[in-house]
Amino acid sequence: MTEIEEGWICAKCNVEMKPGIIPKYEYEKGIPLSNVSTLRCPKCDNVFFTEEQADEMEARTEELKKRTFGFLRKVAVSGKSLVVGIPSELASHLHIKQGQKVKILPAVDGFLVQKA
Repeated sequence: MTEIEEGWICAKCNVEMKPGIIPKYEYEKGIPLSNVSTLRCPKCDNVFFTEEQADEMEARTEELKKRTFGFLRKVAVSGKSLVVGIPSELASHLHIKQGQKVKILPAVDGFLVQKA
């Protein structure tokens, strides 16, 4: 992707990219944003984000993280493992039932739990 005075050029097709909107995009895994501004190649459909667009997505993601419901839980011990209970409201929201497996992934400021 290169920038010229008229606009941004697709590195693959050498065609001027056009402004567009992606209806749903996850700048950070698990936090979907809607109506995200982008540049898109009209020929190959390649998508590119300018630095300003990336900054906007980061700011929107941080705002959503602040407003998204969450739960404070104390870490307990069970045998040699640390355990955290999943609140029933969250289990219901994520359709998690007793006996199901979940996957725990490291994240920037903690961890992410997904249904396996």
